[in-house]
Amino acid sequence: MQNQEDDATGSIDPLARIKTPSDFAGQHLFIQGEDWHNNAMLGWTHFPWNIYAAGYKDAADALVAALVERKTSLDSAIYPLVFLYRQGLELQLKLILPLARRRTGKVAVSDHKHALMPLWSELRRHLEQLDPREDEKELPAIEHFIRQLDAVDPGSFAFRYPTTKKGEVSLPELRHINIRHLSEIMDSVFALLGGIRAWLGEMEQHDGHS
Repeated sequence: MQNQEDDATGSIDPLARIKTPSDFAGQHLFIQGEDWHNNAMLGWTHFPWNIYAAGYKDAADALVAALVERKTSLDSAIYPLVFLYRQGLELQLKLILPLARRRTGKVAVSDHKHALMPLWSELRRHLEQLDPREDEKELPAIEHFIRQLDAVDPGSFAFRYPTTKKGEVSLPELRHINIRHLSEIMDSVFALLGGIRAWLGEMEQHDGHS
């Protein structure tokens, strides 16, 4: 009996289970469903930069977990993974810079460019002005990794498209990326940036109550 059931199950065309766009004809793409646990909420926060910046890192962590469990292909998922890390890092820097500028009395500016090193270099100058430490080792360390990522993907396109706008190969020199190594370093980078942001926020809050 069991063998007959297995044979019957095996005879079902797997493609028959795949829905086509016509199965959803006329429906809206973005809805609030009755399965509330699958509903993502947008626009509920007054600090959208926070959730955007955190979201890319959260998505990268989820993708790393899927890759570790071999639920998806390393060779294809590495591109969105590095993009998620890079985008999250760019947004974190753009989130922290206004705090640092206010603390050092600099004029607020809009950060629309994607290059990482100009953002980091300015932030580092502010941090060293606010807390100069002769034995500081974390800032040079994080700069080393930001500089590498910026060199490989200066415009935020290399991991989104296989070729540049000029038709050249986006990543001509890169051949291997170890996701464990990458995720461990990026975790440390985001943790340090989170600490810097919290420190600047505490300073601002303290001055606001003084």
